Amino acid sequence: MEIYKIIEEEIRSYMEDPVEISDGHHYLQSKLIKRIHVYANKVYPGGKVDSQGNYKYWFDVQDPRIDSEVKNIDFDTKDILLYSENQKDNVAVIIANLAIDQWMKETKVYSKINDAVEEGSGWGNVIWKKIKGGFEKLDPLNTYVINTTAKTLEDSPVIERHVLTQSQMRAKSESWDQAKMEEAITSGGNKSFSSQKDTNKKETQIPYYEIFERNGEISIHDLKEAQGKSGSEADKKKYVYAKVVVCGLEKSEGGGSADTTYVLYAKELKSGIPYKEYHRGRYKGRWWREGLYEILFDIQTRANEIGNQIAQGLEYSSKIVLKSSENLLVENIMTDIMNGDIVKSKDLSQVKLEIPGMAQLVTDWNNLMILADKLANSYEVVQGETSSNVPFRSTALLNINANKLFNFLREKLAGALEEVFEEWICPQLLEDIKAKDILTLTGDPEYLKKYYEILTNTWYLQNLVAIGPHNPEIAEALKAEKMEQLQTRKKVLIRINKKLWRGLKVRTKIVISGENVNIASDLETLATFIKMEVDPVRRQALIEKAMAMKGIDVSSLPKSNPEALQKGGPAELPKEPGKLDKILDTAKK
Repeated sequence: MEIYKIIEEEIRSYMEDPVEISDGHHYLQSKLIKRIHVYANKVYPGGKVDSQGNYKYWFDVQDPRIDSEVKNIDFDTKDILLYSENQKDNVAVIIANLAIDQWMKETKVYSKINDAVEEGSGWGNVIWKKIKGGFEKLDPLNTYVINTTAKTLEDSPVIERHVLTQSQMRAKSESWDQAKMEEAITSGGNKSFSSQKDTNKKETQIPYYEIFERNGEISIHDLKEAQGKSGSEADKKKYVYAKVVVCGLEKSEGGGSADTTYVLYAKELKSGIPYKEYHRGRYKGRWWREGLYEILFDIQTRANEIGNQIAQGLEYSSKIVLKSSENLLVENIMTDIMNGDIVKSKDLSQVKLEIPGMAQLVTDWNNLMILADKLANSYEVVQGETSSNVPFRSTALLNINANKLFNFLREKLAGALEEVFEEWICPQLLEDIKAKDILTLTGDPEYLKKYYEILTNTWYLQNLVAIGPHNPEIAEALKAEKMEQLQTRKKVLIRINKKLWRGLKVRTKIVISGENVNIASDLETLATFIKMEVDPVRRQALIEKAMAMKGIDVSSLPKSNPEALQKGGPAELPKEPGKLDKILDTAKK
């Protein structure tokens, strides 16, 4: 069948045929991804021991910088805002915002998003795929973007490789051809497993089935053939976007097309590609953008070389070697001489073992670390490490400038996640909420407060007649008392009204705030106004606000009254001995 030849040839070309993305520069995406995988796992391709038997250490310069970027991107569930453009949906939207945090933890969505943020920084690319009941993140080692020069996945067929057990096949196969699937299962499968298509197979006691799913353009003739129909000559020139799932491309012995193959699914897709993608870097003529692992390839390689050279040199220089022209002296001072022995020699001396070029190696190492920080935007201030000699305002300015790149990455990530949430996650969230009779609300305090305000106003209107005549002040006092009573609850249980969700169209906005960046920016703004402010009372208020933002307990500090400040009088210091020192220590911390 033609569809098998198409898939096999596309995979072979992806694995083996480089493409020329610029004059004289040939690129093979499968090779690059495998190299990234090796560096991510801190593995030397030739093993941990060199030809002389020396152990090769791995001096990791990549993961700390990736962790620093993930920390500074600072994605959190509070950054997700659900809203509706229809005013009547306000109550439903507030409930959805309160429910999404707990729902994401229960359905493991939050952990999937966190994994994607980490992969996006290190690997540089993330592909999400729509599946029944949610979405999944694709494995880059088993996902083949056939047109490796494409700018987006809309410009290329995508083939996914899955290795499934029988139970996993049945769990995934609601839309598959059941008869063909059972026929494939009863055929026996492969009694081996391999994590990637071209890696060594491991023999197993249970059968595994290699499944390939292809999403991309295909001729109507080939699609009809995959469906068991006959196509015309004219159909060979017409192409449509289709999803095809096949099993049995390769025999368990390996090599060549399988004797028996099965088409489990073959249909045209009217809704377009089932993928969303995120790229950290810019497009440079290839679909796979650079992540920090690739950016730091050369730095990591050279750091390993220098680190192992220094380690081996230190091992040699730590040895004690003695020399003498007399043959009667013992050969090994460590084993042949007893404690207290007297050695008689005219020219016994120690041989000094030094590492040639040690200073140059150290200098080269330091220069590498500086370059790595520039490439990864991981300066000391970004990592949370600053010199005590750097002034407070200078540190804030450095932090703000260093985080401008993270602001850009947040915007790119938020744009991709908004599509995932709006099209895939929110519909599933609303379905799960509608299916419940009782819902527990434990989300964002701001949304909980809005919900309490709605309950308070509803309670007031329902009891307006029973309350009797009263003025606006009494009304506000009654609402405040009811609001205070509601806010004592740690969580809210509500009964779901099905009518509440009719016609609801939820939109998503993700604003990854980056709290640390905002605080630094706010502190810099406050510092500017503190310097300009001439009124001592307002100046003191601005200083206290800045200190509070940094977590300093302002209430424990000594205070002057406003009159004393205006007259330029001294602040009243605590009379208790040693208390002022404690306050100053607290302020420094």
